[in-house]
Amino acid sequence: MLVTILMEAGMIQLRVGHSEVRFPERNWEAWVSEGRVPPDALVFSMRLTGGLWKRADSLELYQFFRRTGEEDRREAALSLDPRSPFAELPAVVFPRKGFSATELLLGLNLAVALILVLVWRGDYTEHIFGTSALSHGRGEGLAWDLYALLVDRHLPIGLVATLFIHADLRHLMANMMTLVPAAAYVEYLYGRRVCLVYLVGGVAGAITSYLAKGHGPMSVGASGAIYALIGVIGGFLVRHYRHMPRWHRWRTRRIYMPLLAIAVLPSIFNADWRAHVGGFLCGLLLGVVLRLGKRGRGFLLPAARD
Repeated sequence: MLVTILMEAGMIQLRVGHSEVRFPERNWEAWVSEGRVPPDALVFSMRLTGGLWKRADSLELYQFFRRTGEEDRREAALSLDPRSPFAELPAVVFPRKGFSATELLLGLNLAVALILVLVWRGDYTEHIFGTSALSHGRGEGLAWDLYALLVDRHLPIGLVATLFIHADLRHLMANMMTLVPAAAYVEYLYGRRVCLVYLVGGVAGAITSYLAKGHGPMSVGASGAIYALIGVIGGFLVRHYRHMPRWHRWRTRRIYMPLLAIAVLPSIFNADWRAHVGGFLCGLLLGVVLRLGKRGRGFLLPAARD
């Protein structure tokens, strides 16, 4: 009966001392490479051991995955020194001379907010979205004016302008706290192309929001552009994973991809999720097609840097 179950389910039976555990055969590599299968453990599998109980260390795939896992961990440990990835990130983003692209994007967002606050003072939010009732499906305020320019006069000014306009101080601060680290990593990998990603990805998000909503007002905020920056990092990992040294691949699986998921999944469907999704997908594509900067190429094996 047990043999039939294991054969049909593609399971592995593992016996360590007096304990037994079962897990899918597809997890064999992970279990072995992570050191979860002792050499003297007894293994039973229809495919792996031919329906016989065998010691783990007698299996060729055990030796291969165990050696690979040890090499992954050993090479990953080599990065814990001054030459580790992103060691130069603070100097790139906050240089002693001049301005980084990340500082430029941050400064533009803050400058626009400051100018509008000085002009509108306490009526800032009202001037963005208006307070009067809708007239013929249209409202008052800057977001509505930009929408009207796009719909009535086919002037896409708002698709760019709204990337630097925020609804209120809380909205601005929340986006800037995300913008700085996202732009910093993209600038580290792609140089000043981070500005191109911000604009192209932000516009893609604004277009997606406009087409999906089908009505005004224009959505405001940098979040679509920020999700494009995050998407670029994902595109980088997808395109260049096979060309990275082993320990970079280990970090990608264990650190970078989980962090990327944590950055995206909890908030992508909040607020204007259409702009978020559009920006993120555009960023993924840009991450695949854009040429890496000097530091980004440093993540790759020598043969893949040109």
